[in-house]
Amino acid sequence: MLIILVIIYGGSVSAANQELRIAMVLWRGETEAEAGFKEGLQELGYQPTFEIHDAAQDLAKLGAILHIISNNPTAYDYIYTFGTTVSRRASVVIGTKVPQIFNIVTDPVGAGIVDSLDSPGPTVGGGSDKIGISQQLDEVGRLISFKKLGLFFNPREKNSLIVREELHRYGRERGFEVIDFRSPPANQILVQNLTMLGDNPALVDAVYLAPDSYLSSEAPLIGAQLRKAKIMSIAQIRSLIEHGVLIGVAGDYYELGKSVAAIVDRHQNGTNFEQIPVAHFKNLRLLINQTTAELLGLKLDRSLSVNAELVE
Repeated sequence: MLIILVIIYGGSVSAANQELRIAMVLWRGETEAEAGFKEGLQELGYQPTFEIHDAAQDLAKLGAILHIISNNPTAYDYIYTFGTTVSRRASVVIGTKVPQIFNIVTDPVGAGIVDSLDSPGPTVGGGSDKIGISQQLDEVGRLISFKKLGLFFNPREKNSLIVREELHRYGRERGFEVIDFRSPPANQILVQNLTMLGDNPALVDAVYLAPDSYLSSEAPLIGAQLRKAKIMSIAQIRSLIEHGVLIGVAGDYYELGKSVAAIVDRHQNGTNFEQIPVAHFKNLRLLINQTTAELLGLKLDRSLSVNAELVE
């Protein structure tokens, strides 16, 4: 699907209504990250034209989209890429032909997209949704405890494999077991794993959901099944918690999108990408699904952080 979208902003700010041509390559449709990016550019005074391509979690479709852009690089000032899968492939296929602005990439260094977080590279910049496992579980551990933690992850996504490695390492350090539930988008494997847990909830004390696009797209199914099985669950993506996952430290996609827009503005004003650090979440919140907490009998009147937020 290809959508041409022109946004005009009537304000008078430093960018002086400068036009920008941006190819926006998405993995699972538009999210709050893209809304923040667009709004951020508007507030900075740009008149961006977005050519929106949604790969719909289809690698073949993604490849075709990127080759079209690669064959006509002068048509764009930037290519915006969502997520690790899209951003990694864009960095390979497009290379340095078009400046790349990535967003919602958990580990851009580990994924090979940037040279470093402080100095990304000559033609690339963007935002990371990284929330460290220790930061996540130390905060969550104030309310729940476990000895056996099930990990749901998509082995086809690089960021999920990075999270898996980090979680297993943290588990060895803290003395809890991590049990893998590989859940790629094929052969109903996710449904099978959820059903297995529903039939045998004692297999784990809690479940951790890796921050990948496939699991996010299945948020209603995951939330409903884990609730039904009465299994405690942890995630860092708001949509998963809003759909029934119990708890997690999460960032604001919209605000990160605006931070990424500010990177474009700095670049337009003459700052090299190598001098613009990767953007990160500014304000993290501990999200708790109140309905799920009540179902599990979790008491919420103790040790809640000042940044805690109850969602339904």
